[in-house]
Amino acid sequence: MAAPTDPHHTMNHVIHRALRRDLERLEVVTREPLDDARRAAVCAHVTWLLDFLHHHHVSEDEGVWPLLLRRRPDLAPMVEEMNAEHAVLAAGSDRLRAAAAEHAADGSDAARRRLHDAVVGMQEATLPHLEHEEAVAMVPLVESLSPSDWDDLSRNHFRKGLSFADSGTSLMWDLDDADAATAATVRSEVPGPVLWLLTRLFGGRYDRAAAVRWGPLAGTRA
Repeated sequence: MAAPTDPHHTMNHVIHRALRRDLERLEVVTREPLDDARRAAVCAHVTWLLDFLHHHHVSEDEGVWPLLLRRRPDLAPMVEEMNAEHAVLAAGSDRLRAAAAEHAADGSDAARRRLHDAVVGMQEATLPHLEHEEAVAMVPLVESLSPSDWDDLSRNHFRKGLSFADSGTSLMWDLDDADAATAATVRSEVPGPVLWLLTRLFGGRYDRAAAVRWGPLAGTRA
């Protein structure tokens, strides 16, 4: 991860934007019954999304916050708040994961309504946390961590354990319906030849899957 210079143009903001976007889409598409193909696609995406979010939060909990505290021990109360909010999100994630697994196996309207309720619960847990993190954490992170710190976090936390397919899918997810500034932030993270290869291998696959799960809500990948 390149060292950010502007707290409003970081990969954390890119990820937050994509998470808000997909939770909003999930809330809309689960309001009404889903045909079998869309139900399978939506439930599979929920699982992927929660796996990605778990990896992201573990990277923050085990990498970002301890490193920040070494630079700024005075921020311990803020980090405690972030960790507590992550625990709330984990509970919401567990509920949503279970509801998606249930609806993948059970196409009933009752299971669909439980999935919708779990999506709404996840929104209620997630959106205030994202706003809080952006408001109180991003400026000290940008000011306190050096380029070598961000390189270390990227190598040993954010990218650690991700497969080539994980990296390709998450890159396409970041670029989904992205504006020019967001797309520029994402592309600055990836060498040109690697971006070309990942787009060639995963771009079309991502777009086709997105069209199935989102229908008219699908965006255009930047």
